[in-house]
Amino acid sequence: MAINLVMFVVLFLYYFVILPQLRPLLTHTFQRSPSTTGNLLDSIQSRYSCCGINHIDDYANLSIPKYPSSCCRIPNCWDNSNNETMPLVYTKGCYSIIEKYVQIEIWTFVVLTGVCAFLQIFAIIFMCILNERYKKRDENPNFTINQMVSGAAMNASSEDNFQNSTKTLEEPVEITQI
Repeated sequence: MAINLVMFVVLFLYYFVILPQLRPLLTHTFQRSPSTTGNLLDSIQSRYSCCGINHIDDYANLSIPKYPSSCCRIPNCWDNSNNETMPLVYTKGCYSIIEKYVQIEIWTFVVLTGVCAFLQIFAIIFMCILNERYKKRDENPNFTINQMVSGAAMNASSEDNFQNSTKTLEEPVEITQI
């Protein structure tokens, strides 16, 4: 249960503190190490038809020689020497896609953590109900043992004594728990 509370606090902080700072953090990281961050962005840019974090101009402010090919609508659009290159390039940034993906992940964890917390609370309530039910049975430890008795002594080899016995003896017996 404590892990669920910690998870809720972490998700709350991540959603309201870290997520609003994600754009500046990504932009700062992209400017500090463009080749590493650019390689990571290439798969996102190719898959989701976007370029850069905020806009295609993110690459213009860097010290890399050309835009990545993942920003092109067609392969090798940067090799085109005339001015027709810009219509062949994705201009919107990838931040909205990254933000949406992070929010989906956060809400998935929130739902899973909530379901786990609900199941744990349900299990605790169920255990309390069972405890109360069995506690009521344990309050009166006396119970009756019905014993078949005959006039003759019973032994294991004598089945006739058991079948012919007609008296029932009821005695309260106290059982103590160990």
